[in-house]
Amino acid sequence: MFKRFVALFFVCFVLAGDALAEVKVAVVDFQRALNEVKEADGVRKKLEGMYGERKTAIEKMQKSLEAQRAELEKQSAILSDSARKQKEEEFMRGQMEFQQTYGRYESEMQSAYYSAMEQFIEKMRKIAVAIGQERGYTLVLEATEGGVVYYQPSIDVTDELIKRYNAANPATTTTGK
Repeated sequence: MFKRFVALFFVCFVLAGDALAEVKVAVVDFQRALNEVKEADGVRKKLEGMYGERKTAIEKMQKSLEAQRAELEKQSAILSDSARKQKEEEFMRGQMEFQQTYGRYESEMQSAYYSAMEQFIEKMRKIAVAIGQERGYTLVLEATEGGVVYYQPSIDVTDELIKRYNAANPATTTTGK
């Protein structure tokens, strides 16, 4: 019984060795590709502009609140109780509005960023699949998300992916410039 198990294990090991010898693996770094594709420049500039507008609006609201607080502190000793309470309530409403606006802007920025990145990654995946099929790869791994610790640079297809991505998206490479 034990000899049969050892023989079966040996056969499985040999067969697995033959199967592994035929495996052809490639690696692609989507993060590097995102940083280098031409289309991403225009999207980055658009997002930075959106962020700049939001940041300016938030800073303006914050300065207004600070001025309102300083005025309230100055006048609190001379205001009647009802007037002071009214000013405090106005200030608290302003704070709540600031927090809500800040949260909404933050959410909008994250949504815009993730939506743009999702579109890039989907396009890149299709190109990576095409490269894998054309070159006969058994497996294409994503270098930054796939847990790849080490690989030979010769199996990295990121440069080819970037080249094909830029070629497939020529109309968008000049936007924002």
